[in-house]
Amino acid sequence: MKNAGKTVAFAIFAVTAWGQECSAPDPVFNPAVIPAGETQPLELHGFQYTDLPLQTFVTASSLYSAAGFPWVACKVQTLTRLTGSGTFLSIAPTGSDYLVYETGLTPGQGLTVVNQWSMQAANAQAPITGQQPLIDWDHEAIRLPNGWTAIIGSEEMMVTNAAQCPTAEYPTNYCDVVGDKIVVMDPAGTVEWVWDSFNPAQFPYLNRPAVLGETCTPGTNNVKCPISLAPVAQDWLHANSLWYDPKDGNLVVNLRNQDWIVKVAYQNGTGNGSVVWRLGNEGDFTMAATNVPSPWEDHPHDVTSPNPGVYSMFDNGNGRHASSEGASRGLVYDIHEAAREVTGIHVYPVKVYSPSAGSAQLLTNGNWMFLAGRPEDAAGIYSEEFEFAPNTLVPLWTEQLPEQYRVIRLSSLFYY
Repeated sequence: MKNAGKTVAFAIFAVTAWGQECSAPDPVFNPAVIPAGETQPLELHGFQYTDLPLQTFVTASSLYSAAGFPWVACKVQTLTRLTGSGTFLSIAPTGSDYLVYETGLTPGQGLTVVNQWSMQAANAQAPITGQQPLIDWDHEAIRLPNGWTAIIGSEEMMVTNAAQCPTAEYPTNYCDVVGDKIVVMDPAGTVEWVWDSFNPAQFPYLNRPAVLGETCTPGTNNVKCPISLAPVAQDWLHANSLWYDPKDGNLVVNLRNQDWIVKVAYQNGTGNGSVVWRLGNEGDFTMAATNVPSPWEDHPHDVTSPNPGVYSMFDNGNGRHASSEGASRGLVYDIHEAAREVTGIHVYPVKVYSPSAGSAQLLTNGNWMFLAGRPEDAAGIYSEEFEFAPNTLVPLWTEQLPEQYRVIRLSSLFYY
């Protein structure tokens, strides 16, 4: 496990694909040899904000150094999800537009873009034409069971709101606020459904500012946002993951800066987008008695439900860290949805603090994988992956690489 101040050297292998050159770093494992028996021995890495030749790109590696790896997609893109049909989704800025790519392999294992979805094309369609326009695609795109694709995008609006605006940047009650949309598009690029955070019928919580008072500005760091209405904006929600619930056809969105996991009424495209429930501090669920300190999620990433009644996440812990209460953690909730109660909580201590990025995955062997996407120490920023047996406190092994937004364990390219 990485200790503070420890320097980790990564061997770099240059690869050329899609007309560009990028680098596949050699991971550092602890123990050096991974125990046999991993049922998902491949990893799909989403590198982001690194010092490698391409800052944001995707690679796949083998835990056991299988032939043909590392596999590298030398294209600027942020990894989001697998589709379940042998492809993966990613997001990339392209000039004044943003695209969601669906990437697969040709019969000869070459790269091919199967489809893509344009932010500008979405902005030109109803109902977005009657709303604040999208200013980007960011953080997440997922494939829905009917073949449609749900994407998170940001929007901004100047608001008059005394809860949002009286800050050092905004001494009056008039300021720029960044919100979020969920846009569902069909394979042809038609907008089929939209959830709009500025619509009070869908999200009536504009009076609740970001828990830690986050703001964002244009730039190239991890709190950038392509705003144009003011030099700085209140980063109100910061939605960063989506999950589709097959039980009721609704969507679950993680609102990181609210410390809320929110289910919205999608209902397989027929829902009105209203809030079904909010999971988190000051939300709709109660927490059963627990000895876990600070049991509510705190600015997490990658919130999904791998089994009915179970929600997992990488809990970054920005609020706990600001209060000197601890590091990041893997976090798993058992919930009784009808009773709106968290009935159990499982904490996996990673013993590093990652202020942003990260992922969580229930593996096919029953273990849990958690990625601390960007821990920081005196040597700089890196990422560290941890595999835990269920309900244990010490990882079976760890892996260090340059900074990643998300990692997905695979059985083959590109399948869980």
